[in-house]
Amino acid sequence: MKNFFKWFSVFLLSLFSIIVSLAYYASNQIMYFKLREIEVIKRRETKGKRMDLKVLDGMPKDRVKIPSRFGYDINTTFYKPHQTDKWMIILHGVSENSLSSSKYVHMYTDMGFNSVVFDARRHGETGGEDSTYGHFEKYDLESVVNYLLTNYGKDLHFGVHGESMGAATVLLYAGQLKSKADFFISDASFARFSDQISVVFNSISKAASQPVLFFTYLLLKLRSKYSIFELSPIDVVDQIEQPILFIHTKRDKFIPYESSVNLYDKKQGPKQAWFPERGDHVESYNRNRKLYKQTVKEFIEHYAGWEVRSNHEQ
Repeated sequence: MKNFFKWFSVFLLSLFSIIVSLAYYASNQIMYFKLREIEVIKRRETKGKRMDLKVLDGMPKDRVKIPSRFGYDINTTFYKPHQTDKWMIILHGVSENSLSSSKYVHMYTDMGFNSVVFDARRHGETGGEDSTYGHFEKYDLESVVNYLLTNYGKDLHFGVHGESMGAATVLLYAGQLKSKADFFISDASFARFSDQISVVFNSISKAASQPVLFFTYLLLKLRSKYSIFELSPIDVVDQIEQPILFIHTKRDKFIPYESSVNLYDKKQGPKQAWFPERGDHVESYNRNRKLYKQTVKEFIEHYAGWEVRSNHEQ
C-alpha cells in the first residue's frame, strides 16, 4: 500500500509538473508570439495592390515617438495630406505593425481625411515587453488620441478604426475610457479573449485543456499583471455611446464572426453591421474592397455627418 501511495504521489507530481510546464509554454506563446517582418508585410501589401509606397513616402507626415505611460515610446505617424479637421486613427492586428494599416490610409485619404497609424505595444518600433491584446494597448491608444488633440487641434473630429487585436483595443478603449471620438469601426474583434484561447486549447486536447487553461490564466496574471477575463469587449460594448460599425467575414477561421454578431447585439444605440461572405480573418477589405469602401463611406456620412469625398474628386 505504501508503494502504491508513493507511486501515485509521483504520478500526481509528474502530472502537475507537465500541466504547469504546458501552461508556462502557452503563456509564453500568448505574451511573446512571433512578429511579422516589415519586408514581408511590404511585399504582401504591395503585391496585393493595397499599398503604394511612393504615395505614402510623398505624403506630408509627422513621425513622432509618443511617450507611453508604461515607460516606452509609441512609434506613430500622422499623415496629413488634407487641410481638414477630420482624422482617422487606425490600429493594426496581432503580429503586424502600422505598415499593415496603409491600405486604410489610402482609403481615408481618398475620402478626404487625415490619418494616424502607430505600432502597437511590442510591435514594430514601439516598446513594451509583452502583448496584452488590448489591456495595456488601450492606454497607448488614449495617449495617441491626447497627442492628436493637443498638437493638431483640440476641437478636431476623429474616428477610430481597428482590425483584430486592434478592433478589440478600440472597443475596450471606447467602453472603459472616456473618448471624444465621433465613431468607431471594429473589424473582426473577439468578444472574449478567454473564449479564443479555449478554442485553441480544445483543438489540441479537450482532456487537458481545462487544467492547463487554469494555470495559463494564473501565470498570465502573475507575469503580465492583468486578468485575461478583463479582455472582454462584450462586457463593455453596451457602455459605448458613439456609433459603431462592426465588420466580420462569415468565413473567418480564426475569430468566428459570431463574436461580432454578439457584440452588435449587445451594443446599445447607433450601430451598423456588415458580415461579407468572402474572405478569412481580416480579409474583408482584401476580398471585398469596393463594397468595404462603400460601407465605411455610408456609415461615416450617416452616423458622423462627415462629408466624404468620392474617388473621382481626388
